[in-house]
Amino acid sequence: MPQKMTGKCCICGKPVFSVRSIYCRPHSHFSARMSDERFSPKTREALWKYVRKHDFTCFYTGQKGLDVFDKSSPYFLEFDHVIPGNPRKIVITSAWFNEMKGDLSIREFKRSNVQLYNYWIKGIKIKKMKFRYWFRLKPPGKT
Repeated sequence: MPQKMTGKCCICGKPVFSVRSIYCRPHSHFSARMSDERFSPKTREALWKYVRKHDFTCFYTGQKGLDVFDKSSPYFLEFDHVIPGNPRKIVITSAWFNEMKGDLSIREFKRSNVQLYNYWIKGIKIKKMKFRYWFRLKPPGKT
């Protein structure tokens, strides 16, 4: 259903980005990025529901105020597949967290970080784990 143009962002109530917009500048940019990613209507609505409730807050860490404009910032808002490669659940997170999580499920990421913490703080050896979604390409000439 089309939104009524009121001069105020339909998400946060701040002034709209342009006379033809229903969003303020940050929410307009966020909407455009979701369109660029070609998210399904269901995914877009789930992301909007999250943003209406939590604004630009990292789903995983609770860090508030993710940056929607500066791609060079470690706090740049990125979209993450909770299960790598699976488009059914997309969440927002920071660039640094998304880079570290990479090809790991959230469970694998948590387990590996607990192991790192235990190694650094307690000296407990790291146990090898099988990462289900690790899809890194092998360099040419390697098998």
